[in-house]
Amino acid sequence: MIRDLPLDSNTTARSFRSTGMGICKIAATTGLAVALLIGPATLSGHADELDDQYAQLQTQLEASQGGINASRSELDGANAVLVDSQAQLERAQAALAAAQAAESSAQERAISASVALQTAEQNLEAAQDAVDAAQLAVDEQRKRVGIAAQQESQQDKSLQGIGVFLSNLNTGDINNRVQWMTNTVGTVQRELDALNAALDELEKQRDAMAAAEKAAQAARDAALAQFEETQRKSLEAMNAANEVAVQVASSQSAMQAAQDVFDAALDADEGLRNRAAGLAAKIQARNDAAAAAAAAAAQASAASWVSAQTSWVTANVASGQLQPFSVDQAMARAQSMVGNMNYGNMCLALVATFYGYSSSGVNSATDAARMITSAGQMQYDLSNIPVGALVFYDGSPAGNPFGHVAMYAGDGMIFSNGASNGGVGMMSLYTPANSWGEPIIGWSSVWLPYATA
Repeated sequence: MIRDLPLDSNTTARSFRSTGMGICKIAATTGLAVALLIGPATLSGHADELDDQYAQLQTQLEASQGGINASRSELDGANAVLVDSQAQLERAQAALAAAQAAESSAQERAISASVALQTAEQNLEAAQDAVDAAQLAVDEQRKRVGIAAQQESQQDKSLQGIGVFLSNLNTGDINNRVQWMTNTVGTVQRELDALNAALDELEKQRDAMAAAEKAAQAARDAALAQFEETQRKSLEAMNAANEVAVQVASSQSAMQAAQDVFDAALDADEGLRNRAAGLAAKIQARNDAAAAAAAAAAQASAASWVSAQTSWVTANVASGQLQPFSVDQAMARAQSMVGNMNYGNMCLALVATFYGYSSSGVNSATDAARMITSAGQMQYDLSNIPVGALVFYDGSPAGNPFGHVAMYAGDGMIFSNGASNGGVGMMSLYTPANSWGEPIIGWSSVWLPYATA
């Protein structure tokens, strides 16, 4: 709650003129001296070195981040190439598997066709053997038919010639003999016809077998051709898959190389960040030490300023005024008077008593406020009221022509009569305004020119 005193105070102005430096200027000068001691004199060289190192590391980290981004792009590109080549390899391997399956199927068909051809050839060979055997039988039967026919012809003529000369062979006997020969020839001819029919059938079967053998030969040749074609395609697919596998291996190598570069960039970046963190910790420790030193200096300066300010409360008095108690003495007396019931409606007399006076020499707080305002000593910044200052309230809104005055105790509190205990005590700075309807006018030093001892 203690801050600079207003510069429009006449006494303050006189003090500035007489000493060449006000309380606030003293405090500011003290703070500046502390800052100069902590900064340039004590930490300048070390601070510059740490900050320069940290700035250099930040520059290196920016470059490192750029390197990481570049290597990440290269890694992404290598990975994309690898993924694409792996996809190509999968497609090539699928094509190879399909080609090998087709080759295997064609091989099975070629083997089946070869077996079928072999069977057809065997069947044709057996059919040909049967035809040859039948042909031999037919040829043999034809010979028999020829011989029988020749014999029949010869015998018929002989019997007829002999019959003329031989009396024991009648015509009937001769005819019977001729008929027998004719029957014999007919039997042989029928056997020949049967053999010819069998031969014809066997030849048909042989021709069918030959056609089947020819078809089997064609089927086998086609199956072999298809098998050779599938072998060629399978070999092409294998070569293509091998080429893609080489590309995949190359892509994997490139990917690993890019990964190594990226990992190295990350490691280097981590090292820089660790160094930067170490420097940041040193800088923080330096700053903390500087801040602690500055805080200590500021506290000392503030203590000096507070002392000067509280001294101002009792030093800034009217010309010829009797010297009041110090603020510490006034605070001690106020504390000792807490609970005193003898100052009802005697607020000005009470604050005069705090400062060792027997009388304020003024009739009311309202008169004292007018006198202080006329002297230019009334202050209005409520955020900087010094301990011990006299705080004046306007009683006219509440119908109190005498007004009210109290002594500021710090931390937003005042020593006043009319406290909650019924007598002298502490209350909020704003209780008279909020509870009694008497707004704050302002505050001043112990400006009581007519006070008596």
